[in-house]
Amino acid sequence: MKNKKWVWIIIGCAVVVGIAAAVIYGMGAGKGGQEEGEPITAMYVPYGEDGYIFVSDQAGVFTVTASEESYQVKDINGNKISLPELKRGNIVKIYGNGIMAESYPGQYPGVTRIEVESEGNPSDADQYQEIVDGIYTEPDPAEPPILQVNYVTSMANVSVAVERGGYEWVYMDKDGLSNAVVADSVPVLDWGELLIDITLSEPLDLTLLFSEAPLDVEVVRYDSSLLGKGMEMPEGEKVTVTEKDGELVIEGVDGNYVYEVVGIWENGRATYGFITVKK
Repeated sequence: MKNKKWVWIIIGCAVVVGIAAAVIYGMGAGKGGQEEGEPITAMYVPYGEDGYIFVSDQAGVFTVTASEESYQVKDINGNKISLPELKRGNIVKIYGNGIMAESYPGQYPGVTRIEVESEGNPSDADQYQEIVDGIYTEPDPAEPPILQVNYVTSMANVSVAVERGGYEWVYMDKDGLSNAVVADSVPVLDWGELLIDITLSEPLDLTLLFSEAPLDVEVVRYDSSLLGKGMEMPEGEKVTVTEKDGELVIEGVDGNYVYEVVGIWENGRATYGFITVKK
C-alpha cells in the first residue's frame, strides 16, 4: 500500500456527520470537464508537524482532500509549489467544484487549483488558534490508528468516523520502553449500537481513510440478518479492497451488510466495523 501520512482530526471521538451541510457555489467550466465554481478565498493555518486548516468567510473551516495529482498549487509569483510549502497566514484562492464533505472541519475533494493571492503575515493566523486547539488532538501512540469512511452521493461528499473494536498493538512510551496492549472485543455482529450506519440509496464506492496508512487491509461482510449472532461464528464473505490514486476503496457497496475491516501495521492490527443500510 502507498505509505500516506494522515493528520487526523478527532472531536471527542464522536461521529461528525451532518454538522455542516454541503457547500455548493456557482458553477462554470472546469479542468478536464469538471465543473468549477466561484473560488473560495481562505487563509492557510498550519499546526503541529504537518497539520493545517483553511479558514474562509465563505466556506468556514476545511481541508483539501483531493489527491495530490489532481490539482496544482502556485505561489504569488505563479511558480508551482506543494501544499505544505504554503506559509502561515497566506491568503489563497481555491478553485474547484464547490462541494464540501458533510463533516467538521469540512473536506474539499473537488479542488482543481490553489493560487496564493497575498503573502499575509504569520501573526494574522493567531486569531484562529482557538479553532486549532478545539479540533486537533495529538495521536495516542498507545492506540492503533482510527478509520474514516468517505463516499460521494449525488448531493454531497460524506465522511463517517467508524468505531474501532479489538486490537493488538505495540508502542514505545516516552521513556523509550516497548509496551504491548491487547484489547478484546465481541464479534462485529454483536456490536449493537456501536455499529455506525452508512445509508445508501444505490451501490457506491467507499474509501477507507486510516489516520496512518496500513501495510494491508482485510475486509469481510455479513448479511445484516445475522446481527446479534456473532457468537455463532457465521461465515462471512471476503471483500476485495482496491487501491485507487493511493487510496483504499471498496467498490460497489450495497445496503444491508455489516462490514468488518481489519487494518494491519508493523505495530499490530485492529478491527473496525460499520453497517450499510439501504434507503
